[in-house]
Amino acid sequence: MSANVTVPPSDGGSPTGLPGDRVMRGTIARWASSTGWVDRDGLPIPETMLVIGYITVLRRWKEKRPEYISEHPLPDPDELNKAIPVAEWETGLDGKPRRPWNLTYVVYLVDLKTGALYTYAHDTYGAMQAYNALEEQIAVMRMLRGEHVFPIVHLEVVDWRASGGTPVISPTPTPQLTGPMAVTPPAASAPAAAPATSAATSAPATPPQSPILDAMKPVKPVTVAEAIADELPPWA
Repeated sequence: MSANVTVPPSDGGSPTGLPGDRVMRGTIARWASSTGWVDRDGLPIPETMLVIGYITVLRRWKEKRPEYISEHPLPDPDELNKAIPVAEWETGLDGKPRRPWNLTYVVYLVDLKTGALYTYAHDTYGAMQAYNALEEQIAVMRMLRGEHVFPIVHLEVVDWRASGGTPVISPTPTPQLTGPMAVTPPAASAPAAAPATSAATSAPATPPQSPILDAMKPVKPVTVAEAIADELPPWA
């Protein structure tokens, strides 16, 4: 990857530094209350990973194959759905017709030990909450630290690292999708949405040793006083 890998704003395209314009990359990551975080085969994925990018797209499932609109500004999904007869809508898990086009929240994560790439993509309310919380934390940290920082997450942000303007990940061949392009819809196997992330207010957990982290410097966590621009009273 190039040295300018960035976490783009939610109105961006694909993350800078990742080749091509594909939405789904690497291994598909899913979350369900019954399994926790797993890949498309139901196998556990690393609990702690580095977020290298995030985007919003429109996704439609047609004959069990995904179609994406990723160019921003995204069109209004309601207008797109009005142009599609209800008879052509896919059947949802509740047995009722499901809106074809939905705003989908996509996060790209990297295994700290191997550099393997994972993609989480979902259109539920829980996914929206998690995505918005992550986006907000990144914006706040960059404003207060003035650094090009990347969050390390464990269902929530637990640490931050700055790239220092150098490549975070050594150049590697373009990661390949596991299985065919027609992936199983996340909603079909993960009825429960991912839990919302929350800002870490205490000392971050120590991430596992990783050659990726070795190339990055730690970033001081944001204190409550910094976040609200004031100190808390003694009784708080």
